[in-house]
Amino acid sequence: MLLIIYHVSLMYNSRAFLLKAPDRSGIFDLIHLWTHPWRMSLLFLISGVVTGILLTRQPPGALRRIRTRQLVTPFLFGVLFLIPPQMYVWLNGALGVHISLFDVFWHYVTLTPVRLPDGEQALLLGVQHLWYLAYLWFYTVILTFAVSAWPQFLPSLGRRLGTWLAGKRILVVPAVLFVLMKLLLRPNFPPTLDILNDWYSHAVYLTSFLLGVVMATRDEYWDALVATRKPALILALTCATGLSLLFLILPADEPEKWRTLFGRVLGGTFQWSAVVAVLGYAKICWTSENAIIAYLNRAVLTYYVIHQTVMLLIAYGLHQAGLLSVSSFIPISVATLAVCALSYELKRRLEMFWRIRNSALAV
Repeated sequence: MLLIIYHVSLMYNSRAFLLKAPDRSGIFDLIHLWTHPWRMSLLFLISGVVTGILLTRQPPGALRRIRTRQLVTPFLFGVLFLIPPQMYVWLNGALGVHISLFDVFWHYVTLTPVRLPDGEQALLLGVQHLWYLAYLWFYTVILTFAVSAWPQFLPSLGRRLGTWLAGKRILVVPAVLFVLMKLLLRPNFPPTLDILNDWYSHAVYLTSFLLGVVMATRDEYWDALVATRKPALILALTCATGLSLLFLILPADEPEKWRTLFGRVLGGTFQWSAVVAVLGYAKICWTSENAIIAYLNRAVLTYYVIHQTVMLLIAYGLHQAGLLSVSSFIPISVATLAVCALSYELKRRLEMFWRIRNSALAV
């Protein structure tokens, strides 16, 4: 849900995006500052937890095959059918290129550049929001091969981290690590979302993923998260406030190097403290099976794969009608969520139909 809100907000904040509304607001920059530092780290950590649990139930090779089917199939589907409509919106809505959706598909599939109004040419390549699926598959492959080659890899890693993550250290040590990565790696290896050349992102997300894998079956880590949830929440809110003051309220002529330095320290601290707060409070709030969460767990991949394309097509329709403005933020978010929900229900019913049909044929 937060990802949909975040991506819709990109059309209204000061950051570059595929389609921008004619009017902007600093409120949408707050959405970026308050969610972006920790949201993907949390997602990779949760993915690591799931992977760690699955490794206790099946051998690494079997898990690798299952995850390949679960992740690569929707990734390829999205790259082939969901990215071209986003390129269509970008070319027509942001760059002023008058090109049909069919022609965008043709240029995309044949790797033929599109001529822009300024005379430059653009090659339609990219995976947009689907990069997460590729990264998660890549990390899963690395982990499963490591566990196959060294069966004691995870128990050994868990024992080594036990001292570093015991008690309140589970809040402090990873936060320091994320701050150091922002200070030392990010300036030299800025995020690119190119899986072969994205060293800072790999350092952050692979660390989050491995933390989740190690934490998956060790109760002492979860007890430590619960015990530190309150200071983590206070620290996260303090960092969020500091980031807001630093980038949205202070005058623009403040020394840029100091603003960047403090921003990275606050961002790295916020990145982990928010994760600890979310997990700590979730651990005590949801202690039994929840039907809504169980349903959304099954639906989340569908929502993830299609939401950005749906969002951009809805926004582009409003843009063409002259209705894309700050007031359309909530309608676009709600409509995107509704289309995702309907798409999942259609997918679920089609799968049920094919299972019943195959069972009938087998009989």
